[in-house]
Amino acid sequence: MATETQDQYALAQGRTFVWHEVYSPNGSATIDFYTKALGFGTKSMDMGPMGTYHMLTKNDVPVCGVMDTLQTPGMENVPPHWATYTAVDDLDASLATCEQHGAKVVVPPIDVPTVGRMAMIMDPQGAHIWLFKDASEG
Repeated sequence: MATETQDQYALAQGRTFVWHEVYSPNGSATIDFYTKALGFGTKSMDMGPMGTYHMLTKNDVPVCGVMDTLQTPGMENVPPHWATYTAVDDLDASLATCEQHGAKVVVPPIDVPTVGRMAMIMDPQGAHIWLFKDASEG
Protein backbone atom coordinates (compact mmCIF):
# COMPACT_ATOMS: atom_id res chain seq x y z
CA MET A 1 0.00 0.00 0.00
CA ALA A 2 1.36 3.40 -0.98
CA THR A 3 2.03 6.00 1.67
CA GLU A 4 1.20 9.68 1.24
CA THR A 5 4.91 10.39 0.62
CA GLN A 6 5.10 7.69 -2.06
CA ASP A 7 1.98 9.09 -3.72
CA GLN A 8 3.43 12.62 -3.73
CA TYR A 9 6.68 11.31 -5.19
CA ALA A 10 4.81 9.38 -7.89
CA LEU A 11 2.73 12.44 -8.82
CA ALA A 12 5.81 14.67 -9.02
CA GLN A 13 7.63 12.10 -11.17
CA GLY A 14 4.61 11.55 -13.40
CA ARG A 15 4.15 15.26 -14.04
CA THR A 16 7.87 15.77 -14.72
CA PHE A 17 8.96 12.62 -16.56
CA VAL A 18 5.85 12.20 -18.65
CA TRP A 19 6.76 9.40 -21.05
CA HIS A 20 9.32 6.69 -21.66
CA GLU A 21 10.32 4.64 -24.69
CA VAL A 22 12.41 1.55 -25.14
CA TYR A 23 14.38 1.38 -28.39
CA SER A 24 15.46 -2.00 -29.73
CA PRO A 25 16.21 -3.68 -33.06
CA ASN A 26 13.30 -6.08 -32.53
CA GLY A 27 10.17 -4.47 -31.11
CA SER A 28 8.25 -7.75 -31.03
CA ALA A 29 10.97 -9.44 -28.97
CA THR A 30 11.05 -6.45 -26.63
CA ILE A 31 7.29 -6.61 -26.12
CA ASP A 32 7.52 -10.36 -25.59
CA PHE A 33 10.18 -9.93 -22.88
CA TYR A 34 8.45 -7.17 -20.91
CA THR A 35 5.02 -8.80 -21.04
CA LYS A 36 6.34 -12.18 -19.89
CA ALA A 37 9.07 -11.09 -17.46
CA LEU A 38 7.43 -8.05 -15.85
CA GLY A 39 3.72 -8.46 -16.51
CA PHE A 40 3.21 -5.50 -18.83
CA GLY A 41 0.25 -5.45 -21.19
CA THR A 42 0.25 -3.96 -24.68
CA LYS A 43 -1.71 -1.49 -26.80
CA SER A 44 -1.16 -0.16 -30.28
CA MET A 45 -2.10 3.20 -31.78
CA ASP A 46 -2.57 3.88 -35.48
CA MET A 47 -0.43 6.92 -36.31
CA GLY A 48 -1.57 7.16 -39.94
CA PRO A 49 1.38 7.65 -42.32
CA MET A 50 3.79 7.27 -39.38
CA GLY A 51 2.67 3.65 -38.91
CA THR A 52 1.59 1.82 -35.78
CA TYR A 53 2.96 2.88 -32.40
CA HIS A 54 3.24 0.04 -29.90
CA MET A 55 3.08 0.65 -26.15
CA LEU A 56 3.52 -1.27 -22.93
CA THR A 57 0.74 -0.86 -20.38
CA LYS A 58 0.08 -1.30 -16.67
CA ASN A 59 -3.54 -1.73 -15.58
CA ASP A 60 -4.48 -1.15 -19.24
CA VAL A 61 -2.91 2.35 -19.16
CA PRO A 62 -0.06 3.05 -21.61
CA VAL A 63 3.18 3.79 -19.73
CA CYS A 64 5.84 3.64 -22.45
CA GLY A 65 6.39 3.24 -26.15
CA VAL A 66 8.33 0.54 -27.98
CA MET A 67 10.44 1.74 -30.91
CA ASP A 68 11.65 -0.91 -33.36
CA THR A 69 14.83 0.68 -34.68
CA LEU A 70 15.19 -1.69 -37.64
CA GLN A 71 11.66 -0.87 -38.80
CA THR A 72 12.03 2.90 -38.39
CA PRO A 73 13.83 4.72 -41.23
CA GLY A 74 16.98 6.46 -40.05
CA MET A 75 17.17 4.53 -36.79
CA GLU A 76 18.90 1.39 -38.04
CA ASN A 77 22.13 2.18 -36.13
CA VAL A 78 20.52 3.40 -32.90
CA PRO A 79 21.67 1.14 -30.04
CA PRO A 80 19.13 -0.44 -27.67
CA HIS A 81 18.28 1.92 -24.82
CA TRP A 82 15.55 3.48 -22.72
CA ALA A 83 14.61 7.14 -23.34
CA THR A 84 12.67 9.52 -21.12
CA TYR A 85 10.58 12.58 -21.90
CA THR A 86 10.28 15.57 -19.57
CA ALA A 87 7.39 18.03 -19.70
CA VAL A 88 8.03 21.66 -20.65
CA ASP A 89 5.64 24.61 -20.85
CA ASP A 90 7.12 26.03 -24.09
CA LEU A 91 9.27 23.75 -26.26
CA ASP A 92 10.98 26.47 -28.29
CA ALA A 93 11.79 28.60 -25.24
CA SER A 94 13.07 25.54 -23.36
CA LEU A 95 15.31 24.57 -26.29
CA ALA A 96 16.76 28.08 -26.42
CA THR A 97 17.45 28.07 -22.68
CA CYS A 98 19.04 24.62 -22.83
CA GLU A 99 21.29 25.73 -25.70
CA GLN A 100 22.29 28.86 -23.75
CA HIS A 101 23.46 26.52 -20.99
CA GLY A 102 25.51 24.29 -23.29
CA ALA A 103 23.02 21.70 -24.59
CA LYS A 104 22.95 20.62 -28.22
CA VAL A 105 19.77 19.82 -30.14
CA VAL A 106 20.01 16.20 -31.34
CA VAL A 107 16.52 15.88 -32.83
CA PRO A 108 14.88 19.17 -33.85
CA PRO A 109 11.25 19.82 -32.91
CA ILE A 110 8.75 17.28 -34.18
CA ASP A 111 5.00 17.90 -34.17
CA VAL A 112 2.86 14.79 -33.72
CA PRO A 113 -0.82 15.59 -34.32
CA THR A 114 -3.03 15.07 -31.24
CA VAL A 115 0.05 14.01 -29.20
CA GLY A 116 2.38 16.99 -28.88
CA ARG A 117 5.62 18.64 -29.84
CA MET A 118 8.99 17.17 -28.89
CA ALA A 119 12.73 17.55 -29.41
CA MET A 120 15.77 15.71 -28.09
CA ILE A 121 18.74 17.47 -26.51
CA MET A 122 22.15 16.34 -25.33
CA ASP A 123 23.17 18.06 -22.11
CA PRO A 124 26.74 19.39 -21.67
CA GLN A 125 27.79 16.08 -20.07
CA GLY A 126 26.49 14.01 -23.02
CA ALA A 127 23.21 12.69 -21.56
CA HIS A 128 20.17 12.73 -23.84
CA ILE A 129 16.60 13.63 -22.93
CA TRP A 130 13.44 14.42 -24.87
CA LEU A 131 11.61 17.69 -24.11
CA PHE A 132 7.85 17.35 -24.55
CA LYS A 133 4.90 19.74 -24.78
CA ASP A 134 1.55 17.96 -24.63
CA ALA A 135 -0.83 18.91 -27.46
CA SER A 136 -3.79 19.03 -25.05
CA GLU A 137 -2.16 21.83 -23.06
CA GLY A 138 -2.43 24.39 -25.85
